[in-house]
Amino acid sequence: MNILFLGDVTGRTGRAAVVRRLAGLKKQYAVDFTVINGENAAHGKGITSSIYHELMDAGADVITLGNHMFSKHEITEHMDECPWLLRPGNQFPLTPGKAALVRECLGHRIGVINLSGSIFMDSISESPFMTMERILKEMDADVILVDLHAEATSEKELFFHLFRDRLSAVIGTHTHVQTADEMVLDGCAYISDVGMCGPYLSIIGRDIKEVTARMVKGERTRYKPSEAPAVICGVLITVGTDGRAVSIQRIQERPI
Repeated sequence: MNILFLGDVTGRTGRAAVVRRLAGLKKQYAVDFTVINGENAAHGKGITSSIYHELMDAGADVITLGNHMFSKHEITEHMDECPWLLRPGNQFPLTPGKAALVRECLGHRIGVINLSGSIFMDSISESPFMTMERILKEMDADVILVDLHAEATSEKELFFHLFRDRLSAVIGTHTHVQTADEMVLDGCAYISDVGMCGPYLSIIGRDIKEVTARMVKGERTRYKPSEAPAVICGVLITVGTDGRAVSIQRIQERPI
C-alpha cells in the first residue's frame, strides 16, 4: 500500500497547486491513500469548510490541521460536515472536532492521528506523549500514521523513538521546510518535517516584503501570504501487508 502525505497547504497558490497536481501525483506514484495537512490553507492560517471540500474533491482521504486549526472560526460551525477532518488532540480548545479516525482502504483499517508538539507552541493541553498513549488504547487499526505538528525536531525525534514499535509512520509538519532525514526504523517511517505546499518564493509561505517590513523595519503589518507559484512537498510511504513501513520517499516539485 502506498500512502501519500502532502505538507502544510499554504494560501491560494498552495491550494491551486495541490488541486492541479494531486491526481497526477496519485497516478505517478500509484497512491492508494492520501493525507493532506490543511492547517494554512485559508489565507495562510486555518481552513474553511469550502476549502476542506475542495481538497477532498481533489483526492484527499484525510485532512489534518495544526496550531491554526480554528483561525477561521467558520470551521468550528461546520465540523460535522467535515467527517475526515482532524485537529490536534492536545491543543485548546479541545472541542469541536476529533484527533483520530480510521478509514478503510484495500481491506485495511488506516488510523490517522493529529497531535501538536509542546515545545515553543501555544495553548497545548498536555504533552503529545500523554495524548498519544490514550488514543492508542482506543484505536483499532492495521496501519497507524501520526501527523505531529511541532516546532522542535528534538521533540519529533523523541516521539518517533518512543512510539515507533506501535506506529507505521510519524510525519512532522509545521515548519514548512522539508528536512532530509527521512528513514524507516523497525517498520516505522519518519521525517522531521514534510515541508509545505505553498509559495516557493516566500518566507515559509508569507510575503517577503511584508515580513521584511515587520522584522527588519519594525513596522506593524498584517499577515500576507505570498502569491508566488507554489512548491509541492510531500512523502510517499510504502506499507507492507503487515502494516509496517517498508520505505519513505521525499517528493518535492518546485515551480522554478
